[in-house]
Amino acid sequence: MKVITSHPGSDFDSLASMVAAQKLYPGAVLCFSGAASRTVREFLKRNAARWTVLSPRKVKFDEVTMLIVVDARSRSRIGPFSSLLGRRAVPVHVYDHHPPAGDDIDGEQVVIEPVGATTTLMTEILAERGLAVTPPEATLFATGIYEDTGGLTFTGTTTRDFAAVARMKELGADLASMPSNIELTMAAPERRILGDLVANARVRFINGAKVALSTASSPQYVDGLSLFVHRLRDYFDADIAVAAVQMDTRTYLVGRSNEEILDISAFLSSFGGGGHAQAASATLRDRKPQSLIKEIEGRLQTAVRSSLTAGDIMTSPVMVVQPDVSVDDAYRIMLRYGHSALPVTKGPSILGLITRKDLDKAHLHGFGKTLLREFMSEGIITVPKDASIREAHRLLVTHGIGRLPVVDGRKIVGIVTRTDLMKALYPMTVPKEDRDSLALLPWTEDVGEIMEEKLDGRTLRLLHALGERAEKLGMKAYIVGGIVRDLLLGRRNVDLDVVVEGDAIEYLRSWEKDGVKVSLHGKYKTGTIVFQDNRKVDVATARREFYEFPVAQPQVYSDSLKHDLYRRDFTINAMAVSVNAPSWGILVDFFTGRADLTRKTLRTLHNLSFVEDPTRVIRGVRLEQRLGFSFDDNTMRLLKSCIKAGLLARLSGFRLQGELVITFDEHFPYPAVRRLEEIGVWDVLFPGIRLGDTCRLAIRRLGAFRTRMAGDLPDFKGDLWLAFLAALLAESPENVSFAALDRLNLTEAERRTVLTALSGLRAAEK
Repeated sequence: MKVITSHPGSDFDSLASMVAAQKLYPGAVLCFSGAASRTVREFLKRNAARWTVLSPRKVKFDEVTMLIVVDARSRSRIGPFSSLLGRRAVPVHVYDHHPPAGDDIDGEQVVIEPVGATTTLMTEILAERGLAVTPPEATLFATGIYEDTGGLTFTGTTTRDFAAVARMKELGADLASMPSNIELTMAAPERRILGDLVANARVRFINGAKVALSTASSPQYVDGLSLFVHRLRDYFDADIAVAAVQMDTRTYLVGRSNEEILDISAFLSSFGGGGHAQAASATLRDRKPQSLIKEIEGRLQTAVRSSLTAGDIMTSPVMVVQPDVSVDDAYRIMLRYGHSALPVTKGPSILGLITRKDLDKAHLHGFGKTLLREFMSEGIITVPKDASIREAHRLLVTHGIGRLPVVDGRKIVGIVTRTDLMKALYPMTVPKEDRDSLALLPWTEDVGEIMEEKLDGRTLRLLHALGERAEKLGMKAYIVGGIVRDLLLGRRNVDLDVVVEGDAIEYLRSWEKDGVKVSLHGKYKTGTIVFQDNRKVDVATARREFYEFPVAQPQVYSDSLKHDLYRRDFTINAMAVSVNAPSWGILVDFFTGRADLTRKTLRTLHNLSFVEDPTRVIRGVRLEQRLGFSFDDNTMRLLKSCIKAGLLARLSGFRLQGELVITFDEHFPYPAVRRLEEIGVWDVLFPGIRLGDTCRLAIRRLGAFRTRMAGDLPDFKGDLWLAFLAALLAESPENVSFAALDRLNLTEAERRTVLTALSGLRAAEK
């Protein structure tokens, strides 16, 4: 006698596969290996004239001559028929679509295919062999595929499953009857179990995944638990749903999952279960559902694949306003920082949200002096910081909003916008050359080995000390700017600039308490540490700057590392490296700085960069010539627009003098001087200036002289820039030279030095 069987709790995929196998093995009998699902039993009652399926009790095992197993491949998943395995007189054939298990059946013929349902595989074999399929059989086969693929929606569904259903439709399948076959009206015990599962459910976010865990109990066995857990997952829109239900002396464990996040079959295998990557179950004895679910929650912490969370992509800290702020004041804050909405908070708790559109309407009706609380939206949608970005995306789409405050309990900790989510969900839409460093998700890279290789021991010890101090104070410290750029380029740079996510003044004072010399600049939230070996470290609070008008000094406000880096001049200077011990040596790059280093490109971070600070024109030229880089086309266009608008002419003498000192202090200043001439900077700074061969030769010779001699002339070195200034003005009319000296606010002593040098240069020219 040939026997066709499947796993206990047979569903429609099992039944349909068994019926299909019977066409391949004429004369074989169908036999369940355990109880079938209620929907299958009800279906067989209505179709008893067509198909008969035996129970194991009616099979004489010593008369079995062949065993055909469908929709299962594990020895532990075929009930009493496992006793036939290993008998030489009983060949075993296996047809399945499940992933490998630890106790796979070693059959004489094993056909395993990665399709959504075993029925798909069986119907393909029937078609290959030209075996006829009746309309009732086609309906059953389509039902099996439909049920096991979640209506062709599960991620494991393949095009072969679609093709199989289409083929069954051509063969006369009644697709309209499938839902009634699969989902029958619930009886009272079933409704109670489902209600208890929903009422007892706890939703948690684990490694970014939304997990629904629940328990229930029943004095007698109730069928349909797999369907209940499927509905539980849908009800909470969860990535993973697991339920433990005690019935009589057994506890049934059923799970559903997004297989990209968790292979639920592999996860439940440790409980003696199995199934698909996205649907699995297990049966245990003497285990209480509550303790079982608690254990599962603990195991999920390491089993769930980590995914991006709202906390990973949020902007933090977030700009907020208080409810007793006026509409006018809130409007000015939005205008200043370019926000289209602001969370309204009282203390750390979020109360509501106010949008630019709300403020526009309030202004229109003359409510500029009214308190914000009168117009803010309450009951706003928020997202927990440990929620996945999929959950954040669902909330945005479901509620039709453009931003989500991120909360930790009731405390607001950040904000996520629609643009943030799109960049996180669809990184492939970013141009390929820029994918290494997305503006939303910082490119992170461990450069600890580069630091160990390129930095001297003294500097490394100092950086570790700076990081340890930040860690002790609950802050994060980063080296930023030029030292990071030059570290990645393999160039020497001894200037240490540190940004602290936290209060830099508190950080600096902690060093001061230890007897270290510290200078504070409270207005700009910065300061300098001077260690005993005279090594200086500039420290600043991660901050945002606002310029009231072009070339103005910035107003400074505490902010996130991302915004601190965004205020910098060029992308290659907008990178940071953590010096805290837990993240030592991790490079953080929000703005393609790493990629621009590779491309040898100078790029501003935004289009108003030169307008806000025209000295960036001069700094950019210095970098261009020193590093051998080039401005990208858009940056060069913006640079020329700044020069053409005359913004450089509005710089104060003090700031201009500072930039000239640094420019003339370059190891080889002539290339930068020549480049500034080419793009018209000198003409704007000193109208009427004449630059000829005498000037150029004098500047080159001064550079060579300093290289050879400056180390032996320390007292003169500080004024050497004045000699370069004289060389720059050597061919200009006297009135132009005097105007330049006035422009730079030189002291009388400095003027005499320049004029003396000018006289010598002009005499030599004659």
